[in-house]
Amino acid sequence: MSIKSIERRLCSSFYDMAWLNLSAGIENLPEEAGQGGLRALKERERQTFLTAAKTLVEALADGDADTAGTLTEQLLAQRSVVAETVERLSRYRAEGRLLRNALLRKEAAAQDTIPVKVEDEVRELLGKMFSSEDPMITNLRIRSMVAAFPARLTKTRFYDRIAGYLSLYNGQEDSEGLNAFRYRLYSAAALRDGASGTALNEDEWNGSAAFAESLLAPARQAVASGDGEVDDAILEGLQTLNTEIDAAVSELEGIARCINAAAAIGLLTGMNPEISADSSVAGVLLPAVKQQLIRAVGEPVDEAEYERAAELAHGAMETYFEPLSVLMETETGRLQAEIDKMDDETAEAYIPVMKAARLMSTSAFASLEHVPAVAVTPERVEECRDALIRDLDMRMEGQPKALVREIMGNVLAELPVWFENRTEVMEYMLQSLQGCRTEGERRFAVRLLRAAL
Repeated sequence: MSIKSIERRLCSSFYDMAWLNLSAGIENLPEEAGQGGLRALKERERQTFLTAAKTLVEALADGDADTAGTLTEQLLAQRSVVAETVERLSRYRAEGRLLRNALLRKEAAAQDTIPVKVEDEVRELLGKMFSSEDPMITNLRIRSMVAAFPARLTKTRFYDRIAGYLSLYNGQEDSEGLNAFRYRLYSAAALRDGASGTALNEDEWNGSAAFAESLLAPARQAVASGDGEVDDAILEGLQTLNTEIDAAVSELEGIARCINAAAAIGLLTGMNPEISADSSVAGVLLPAVKQQLIRAVGEPVDEAEYERAAELAHGAMETYFEPLSVLMETETGRLQAEIDKMDDETAEAYIPVMKAARLMSTSAFASLEHVPAVAVTPERVEECRDALIRDLDMRMEGQPKALVREIMGNVLAELPVWFENRTEVMEYMLQSLQGCRTEGERRFAVRLLRAAL
């Protein structure tokens, strides 16, 4: 089969699946943004998407390619804004979790409890940690153990450990692994990775940021204070923030998946205006999606017509989803294998179809950019190490020890498991528990790890 035949089959399957994803995505959107301090963000993005998607579908129905192309670009721009919004919210969520753990650990340290039998606890916990035959599960449990214990490394030892693992990426053929690892460490420390390149509506964002700060600020003050008692309202505020952000991120990711599907339809139509003529799905889904969008933006619809459209959409999903999924996976692999054989200049002709492939990813925010594989050089590792250590140093500078320990523990839990054997794990657990300041803190660490196992 020629590469052109593969490309044609793949584009057709993407197009059909995008219509299915768009219909399912709209159906799964809440009828209105949820209540709470982050409602403005969710409502804005929901309405922005619905308005653009409704106009795009109308343009496709009318064969208006120019309008469809403009709206596709608008949707892709909105996708970047949504991704940036989720990124910022995730950093607030990460900080809230760090602060909550620091407060709970601090409160526990001030409490009187019966002494912890360290050796007995370690033996029991060790048995649970290694009870699975799946090494992946064991590694996850070991990471949970690292996060459960207070980290009391010096900054020098902490940075040396990070640098040691970054150096393992030196010489790898593709820098994406290093980039992903770096991102995980930034997320663990509640650091923002790089400057914003998108046009967030700062007025609406600042309102949401003020809501987050109103709940984080008392927690920061409580961690910095010498008082071992923690106001329950502060902990409840952090839990409220976590719940709010979880809900907002979930809704925004749902919007992003709808954007992906609509943008893929527009992109593929721009590549081949005749693609809808060969589609088994678009003829059924276009009127159904149009009805869904009319209702979603709050305009009146004929209920009988809407129900008929919804029934046809569900029938199309049952008929086409599984075979399209298999076809997409097979043909994407074939096309990528052919592209890998080409020189860069020839491969550039296939960038649009691979962009469509990324829009079909299960990840709401998969990168749409074609980034050639670049080997990791010692200079790149050094640059990454210096930037990360500089940012971590700034993050921890002047912070209370309780928060610094939580940041270190969170970051260490993201490192590949560095223990060589079961004995080393046992020794780490013993040292960590024996190094706790009080019996209350020791018991809190044991309770955290039991919950994780």
